[in-house]
Amino acid sequence: MAYIPEEISQISDSHPSYIPASDDERERLTILLHKRLDQIIDQEQQTGLSRQDRERLAVMHMQIRADLAAIRYGATERTVREIERRYRVGR
Repeated sequence: MAYIPEEISQISDSHPSYIPASDDERERLTILLHKRLDQIIDQEQQTGLSRQDRERLAVMHMQIRADLAAIRYGATERTVREIERRYRVGR
């Protein structure tokens, strides 16, 4: 099991696999995820949703929030690419 520091300040900039994503990339992806989160919240508010749909939306809601947190706390280029793939974001 890998050690994950609790704070981004504990991650070494010299670590070879830690390549921070650019501010522009993180900002662009953050905006997109906030739009997706707004859509999910709107869908969650609809009446007549089945239990399965509510659960599916709740999982998506939590995943988007987790991805936003990952970006906010210093996502690497690799993490940004994984998030983009998850949401099928093109450049």
